[in-house]
Amino acid sequence: MTAPVPALVAKALADTGYDLLSSVADGWVAAAISGTPGRILVLAAEDGVVLAVAEPTMARRIGLASTAVPVPSGMADIGIAHGAMELYEALRVLHSLQTHPASGLSARVEARLARIPETERTREVRQRIGQDVFREALMDLWQRRCAVSGIPYPPELLRASHAKPWAEATDAERLDPFNGLLLATHLDAMFDSGLIGFDEDGVMLFSPQLDLVVRSHLGLVDGSRLRSLAPGHLPYLAWHREFVLRG
Repeated sequence: MTAPVPALVAKALADTGYDLLSSVADGWVAAAISGTPGRILVLAAEDGVVLAVAEPTMARRIGLASTAVPVPSGMADIGIAHGAMELYEALRVLHSLQTHPASGLSARVEARLARIPETERTREVRQRIGQDVFREALMDLWQRRCAVSGIPYPPELLRASHAKPWAEATDAERLDPFNGLLLATHLDAMFDSGLIGFDEDGVMLFSPQLDLVVRSHLGLVDGSRLRSLAPGHLPYLAWHREFVLRG
């Protein structure tokens, strides 16, 4: 029998696609995503809701605060969400990352490659398939909306932009959803070419080579920013600022 959980926590889990499973121990409740092996543990505390996950460093990467609560057996990382907004955002991001885990994305690439004759499995074909799989993960993570404007453009007008380009990234980095932003086509072109970047707070940075008239025409004003940003994005955005953003 599942232990009672606060109504807000139960609603947040249900709204973000999790199912309550069962009590574990010491007040923890297990929740999972139907049809996937992804599982989290949830504990209501006085100062927030503690989440435990099986992936090392994942709690930190999605922005959960550290906590003195011990990591429960079978889990690898832990963090606390303070308030309803933090809880909903953490569960939403976790749901996306567990639905599209890095290992699952790699397996998806290999499965699609296996359907292609071996003589046609060129590096370019592997890259195209990898970028398609990467885009599918970002479409889910960003809720099919531009990461800057939040506009739900038609899918054809949204691009999965790597902060650390495919050619420079390791295999793990290439399919890491935190290495990407879902951007409208014009923003993707500017991000990819180094005309724009983002600082550690998600505020848009402009290359001096981007004309003010063009910026005005495209509605790119000082203070434009990413509508969501997690610590997992930061190393990639820093790499982009150093090696891609034009001075």
